[in-house]
This record gives sequence, C-alpha cells and structure tokens, in this order.
Amino acid sequence: MLKIPFRCSINNAKQAVVATFIALAFVISSVVAIATPITYDLVWNALFDVAMEQNEQQALKFEAFAKTSILQGEPAAGVIKQFQDIFQGSSYDPSNYVCLVDENGEVIAHPEMSFVGNVIDINYQLKQEALAAAKHAYVDISLITKNINADFSSSNQPSRSVVKYTEDGYMEAIYQYPLPDIDATLWIHIDVAVLDQKTEKVMMAIGAVIIPALLIMIAIGTFAVRIVERSFESKLEKQARTDGLTGLANRRHFDDQLEVEWKRAFRKGGSVSLAMLDIDYFKLYNDNYGHQAGDEVIQQVAHCLNMKVQRSSDTVARYGGEEFAIIMVDCTEQEAALFMQRLVISIEELQLLHAYSSCSQYITCSLGIATLKATEDVDHSMLLRLADNALYRSKAKGRNNLCS
Repeated sequence: MLKIPFRCSINNAKQAVVATFIALAFVISSVVAIATPITYDLVWNALFDVAMEQNEQQALKFEAFAKTSILQGEPAAGVIKQFQDIFQGSSYDPSNYVCLVDENGEVIAHPEMSFVGNVIDINYQLKQEALAAAKHAYVDISLITKNINADFSSSNQPSRSVVKYTEDGYMEAIYQYPLPDIDATLWIHIDVAVLDQKTEKVMMAIGAVIIPALLIMIAIGTFAVRIVERSFESKLEKQARTDGLTGLANRRHFDDQLEVEWKRAFRKGGSVSLAMLDIDYFKLYNDNYGHQAGDEVIQQVAHCLNMKVQRSSDTVARYGGEEFAIIMVDCTEQEAALFMQRLVISIEELQLLHAYSSCSQYITCSLGIATLKATEDVDHSMLLRLADNALYRSKAKGRNNLCS
C-alpha cells in the first residue's frame, strides 16, 4: 500500500522540477529572441559610428592638407595627384574609405585606381528616414530622394546624416567635405551591405559565446533537475521508511533491514539478535488516559530506546501499535540479553504514571529476545517467530520482564 503513493509523490516532484526547467528554458529562449534584433541594431549602429568617426578624422586631415598645399603654391592638379598617391599608398577597407569627387560627380582620386573617372549618380535621402524604412530589407526600398546633382556649393552640401542608393539596390552612407580650392569634394563612403556582413559576423561571434553558454545552462539545468529529483526521492524514501509518530524506522524498513542483516550475517558466518518489546497494559492506558496521552507514552518510550541503542549497526523500529523491535548484530546472545534487561529497567525509570497497570505504578515493557546463527537451512522469519514467542512468554510470566 505504501509504494503507490510514494511513487506518485516522486513522479509529482519530477513533474514539478521538469516543468520549472521547461519554463526557465522558454523564458531564456524568449529573451534571446527579443534581444537578438535589438543587439543587431546596437552592433550595426556601433560599427557605423566607429567607421564614420575614423573617416571623419581622416577627412579633416585631408582637408587641412589640401588648404596647406594650396597656400604653399601647389596647383589644384598637383594636390589631386598627391591625394591619389596617398590613397593608393595606404591600405583601405572597400566598405569604408575616403575618395575625391569633382563638382560633376566624377571620381578624381580613389583608393582603387579603376574607380577614377567614374561618374557617381548622386541621389540622397536623410539617414534617419532611410534606416527606418530599410531596417529589414535594403533591397525593397522605394523612397523619394533629393537630387542634388547640381553643384557642391557650401549651401548645398548634404550633412552627415545622408545615404545614397546604388542601382543594384544596396545602400551607401555618404558624408562630404567640400574642398573649393581644388573644385572637389572629399567623400566618406560606407557600404551598408558590407556593414551588414560585418554585423552578422559580430553576431555570429556573440552567438559562438551565447549558444555554448545556453548549452551549459541547459546541462546545468538538467543536472539540477536530477539533483533535485534525487533529493526528493531520498526525502520521500526516508519518509516512506520512517514512523510518523516516533521518528523511528517503520515496519517496512524493519522488514527490509532484518533481511539485509540476516544475509550479511550468513556471508560472515555470524548471528543476529532480535528483541520484540511491548508496552504493558497499553490498552488500559489508552482507555483511561486517552489516545493523545497514549501517543505521548509511545513517543517517550521510542525516545528512550533510540537513546539507549546507540550502535549504528543496530536498528530500532516501531513494529506496530505499542510494539517495538530491535535488531542487533555482532553481539553474543548473553550480551544482547544483558543489554535488553537494562533497557526494560530504563523504561520503568521514566516514571510515566500508569495507575491501571497490574505490574507497576509506572509504564513498563515486556521483552522477548532471540539470537540465531544465520545458516542456509534457516531464514530470518524463524528469528522473528522465536523473538515473538519469547515476548509471549514474558507476558505470561507477569510482564515487566525479559524472556529469551
């Protein structure tokens, strides 16, 4: 009867732990799903700002260089050649560079020589508007753009917050510095398509850290589920083997332990002693003092037994009602009988008043003890019968004594 609710309790504990873990995994997955696009935008904007900052600093240096060269008497064509030499002499990122464009949109200096002479179509849109529309698909953009394909006067220069759309549908971020002394303009160029690729690489790097972290969390969670499950199992197992009133081992645990000790004694060629103890005239006590008082007596007797039987190899159990059982190993029949005799005296010395007892004014116990060598021809049930018979003889002798 005990096994079914016990197993159900363990299953309930498992279900509760697993449900908690699933809920945690769902929450983590939801957070990752929500955080990924936000993180993507943060990374994209950070890369964009870094690229713009680097190129702006470079453009300011080139602007100062052009002014200084002109002031020193260098002709415009010479300054442009110097720019081309500088551009070609330095390494550059195809997605992020500075070039020189004349007032007609012709590229006159570029890090890659093949671009020199190309005419750039100049259509612009405010960056804030473009990015809002292009967040998820740069190719499917259809926006009205400002055409400033006229001149590059200071009053008509686009600000930093502009973007340009190429014919293949990609978007480029452009920022211009006019150099009127040489009739040209420095262009900061950022190819957003390449910036997307860089962002994706960063996201993959982040994922390379987050995914293993999540897997580790799942592994830890699985391990935690197992630990909690074992803890529940251990706790429930202990509860299933413990008497609720006294805290001693219950009948189920006693039966299992007697079989274990008997098999151990058989392997070692030893013997097992078993004492059966019964509180004298307990029914009369219950009838006259009440069941609550009877429970208190059982608890105090159990506490006395537990305190007196201190060897870890011995087992004290509540066998049923007012009856207790004690399994003793590694002791002789005489040693067991002497110890049990002292136990009978200890219980009476508790001085638990029992006015309806015929053998004492206090609570007493009758005790039967048997010792049997474990052999192949005898099992532990024989030891139990012998101890029970000894208890019966103890009661027949007038109680409050021991028989073996």
